[in-house]
Amino acid sequence: MDEKHVTRRYYAAFIPAMVIFLGGSLGLVWLDASIDLPGTVLAALALVPIIALLSTFWIHWRYMQEIDEYLRQIQVKALLSGAAVVLAIATGWGYLESYVDAPALPIFWLNPISWVAYGVTAAFVTKRETGSFE
Repeated sequence: MDEKHVTRRYYAAFIPAMVIFLGGSLGLVWLDASIDLPGTVLAALALVPIIALLSTFWIHWRYMQEIDEYLRQIQVKALLSGAAVVLAIATGWGYLESYVDAPALPIFWLNPISWVAYGVTAAFVTKRETGSFE
């Protein structure tokens, strides 16, 4: 498969999964705030964004298996950077919570932080190594 086809297929799967994740997440917040649902119902509904999130990892894994080594190297660097940022924030904030009574950081924020760090790193590495953002 050529790179354009692989990338098109990646976005065709990734974007709907992320829309379901975001819609499910926001829907849960709205339901929890506006309707008095039992915890078991909310827990069952929480499976929707969880499954969507897990599918984004599988979609990205499949994408990385189908691109060439050079592009895969950029992806690996970006994913490791995202993971490093999340680990640094989680660990650092954990220390702050433990020792200086900082407010708790809602753990679900680590996912978008990771994807933002991934995107910034992927753009930076691509620009540095190719001279363009394509």
